[in-house]
Amino acid sequence: KGRVIVTSMGHCYRGEKFWDALHCVGFQTIVARSCEYLATGKVTLQVPEEFPGTQEPSILTPSAVGWPGKRPSPAPTSQALSTARTKKAQNPYAMLTPQEAMTTFDIAPGYIAELVAAEPQVQEPVLTVFDGNGAMYVAEMLSYMQNVSGAGTKTLRNGRIRRLEDTDGDGRMDKATTFIDGLNLPRMILPLDDRILVRESDTMDVVAYRDTDGDGIADESKLLYKRGPYSRNSPGTSVEHQDSGLVWNLDNHIYISYNMERYRFTDGQWKVQKQRGHWTQWGLTHNDSGDLYWSQNSDPVAAPHLHTKYWANVQRLATREIHGTPIDMGKPYPADFNQVKSLCLLNDRGGSAPATRGFTSACGQTLFRGHALPWQDYGDYFFCDPTIHVIRRANLSKKDGLDFFEKAEPGDREFLRSSDINCRFVNTATAPDGTLYVTDMYRGIIQDAGWLSPGPRKAIVAAGLDKNIRHGRIWRIRHADHSPGPRPRMLDESTAELTRHLAHDNGWWRDTAQKLIILRPDRESVVPLLQGMARFNPNSLARLHALWTLEGIGVLDRAFVEPSYGDRDPKVRRAAIQIAERWIHEPATIEGMTALAKERDRTVAQQLVLTLGMSEGESRPAAEALIQEVARGHLDSQGMILAAGVSLWGSKDLPLLRDIHQGKGISAANAAQWKNALVNWNRGIDYPKDMDAGHRRLVRDGERIYYRSCISCHGADGKGVGVPGTHLQLAPALAESPRLHRNPSRLIPT
Repeated sequence: KGRVIVTSMGHCYRGEKFWDALHCVGFQTIVARSCEYLATGKVTLQVPEEFPGTQEPSILTPSAVGWPGKRPSPAPTSQALSTARTKKAQNPYAMLTPQEAMTTFDIAPGYIAELVAAEPQVQEPVLTVFDGNGAMYVAEMLSYMQNVSGAGTKTLRNGRIRRLEDTDGDGRMDKATTFIDGLNLPRMILPLDDRILVRESDTMDVVAYRDTDGDGIADESKLLYKRGPYSRNSPGTSVEHQDSGLVWNLDNHIYISYNMERYRFTDGQWKVQKQRGHWTQWGLTHNDSGDLYWSQNSDPVAAPHLHTKYWANVQRLATREIHGTPIDMGKPYPADFNQVKSLCLLNDRGGSAPATRGFTSACGQTLFRGHALPWQDYGDYFFCDPTIHVIRRANLSKKDGLDFFEKAEPGDREFLRSSDINCRFVNTATAPDGTLYVTDMYRGIIQDAGWLSPGPRKAIVAAGLDKNIRHGRIWRIRHADHSPGPRPRMLDESTAELTRHLAHDNGWWRDTAQKLIILRPDRESVVPLLQGMARFNPNSLARLHALWTLEGIGVLDRAFVEPSYGDRDPKVRRAAIQIAERWIHEPATIEGMTALAKERDRTVAQQLVLTLGMSEGESRPAAEALIQEVARGHLDSQGMILAAGVSLWGSKDLPLLRDIHQGKGISAANAAQWKNALVNWNRGIDYPKDMDAGHRRLVRDGERIYYRSCISCHGADGKGVGVPGTHLQLAPALAESPRLHRNPSRLIPT
């Protein structure tokens, strides 16, 4: 008692997240041996083999250091492993207990999968979310494919929302109630305050449920939005092809995956805004800045480069309807990104499956924003594929001004995968405790009946997969070097107390606090506090959330927002630009944005151009001038090419565009990139009035394919692209080609 250890090693700056100084094995060794000496007067702890030399550093997290005599990480019990092997040897399709299933996991080094809940607490789970007090709500599709024919899937109406709590803090849910029963395949949950919003399959309706007596069972419901069956969300549409999401984003809008519309619920009224939709049914997530990331079965990251509200710029500026993505910037990942090696070599439809195959059911993505995994995981993109029994982790970075995803694990490794065919990872979530939660539907069939032909049905029955039903697990993924955080109690806190969570390291806490403040009846009492936070808080994320919270309350004006154009953090500057979009048609707004004309951060510059592209009327000339000035500072950025191409659509006579086509002030390579993108301005089709919808769709799809794959050689006019300095062409002319027009059968069908 009273002894002190002093070392100059291990220094970190305030707020620093990359702790190489603390992870120096030399520092760890000195601290560990010194503490042993202080406590006992002896030093018995041996120096680890990883101790740095005189020239080379050694940086490892504590769990990765081979301390002599260190106890190994908990491993599956020999009994569970033995039983699992015996069951699978007897029947490779056999169901396993949670403890046995855990022995089939291959997880990244240092990470640990822990069981949070399992059958009978949860059955057929598809989604996991948390309310402001950390209670977990799980959507259960109890009628989903209970037999190989799918009978009852949409008629039993026995879906549930389960409410689970960990009352003793050991990480395992020990209290469970059926919060809502009698639902038709519930697919979306959004906790508000003490209200839980739910959307079922086959409808666009949104219902708010509340437990008024504290027994964990909803006894009050209110229809917030009534639209009934609509478009893909109707009884005639497969359960696989309907919306997911209902995500409250940083911008205080609520998003769904097909994006046909978005919602707002900041003043007690459910408001609807039409959006440009796209085919992205199986997941939705966002990052700290509110950028949205969708997915669809074979594409783990769809439509990531641009918020779809900016495609409205194109539809407004173009004289004709533009279908699909107006300017396709290509896939946001390497060519081999979709290749994955599975540990399960059994085919869901019978027979064997190749070890390496492509994603076919990418879903349940999370842009991880928790605080209880290694800091390097913050901002990583996690997504599932239940047909390959895998969870992929991808690093997200910027490449030429656009989002770019790269597989995090080396070689053919994956973050988490299982050799058990029944393990069906379908969703992930950043949890209040800072870890990653995984929803495992754990079942045999993972395909809707409409896509199962007689052959696969026969194989499924022969294997017994149709009997593997009514199970489910929720897993918590933590790291050996980090402890999960405490359970929140935000629903019990005052509105003023909630403001401190806007600076929390965990994005879930910040998002939830922002949402709760906006929903509170006394929210205007904290406006002065939020204003001070938006201006002066040293934490940039606190300033960001304070600004958006003020936006949600509805008390911002241009005079307050414009000083944030000069904020030292790009995320805050970008948010200020986005908030100012409501005043974009006022010339004074454009004048204020000229302070950003020399913006050096690419993301902020791109945002400025996209926002300016929304201008109309008397503010448009000044906006176009500012767009060109900003773009000239980022001519080598693919992101700027996209932003300017959308915001200046069709404006071929502007000085910037003339200079690009003449090669003034731009390299030949960059000019070529601009020209390839801007050629899309030629898109749009005038259909004959008597052309039926089916043929219109074929022509529309053909145009999209042509501009994506053919235009660089055949040209926008179909007359071929010439090779500079020669009489040659990169490809022959298609327009007025006798070879094609005389014999259409020569065309290759697509």
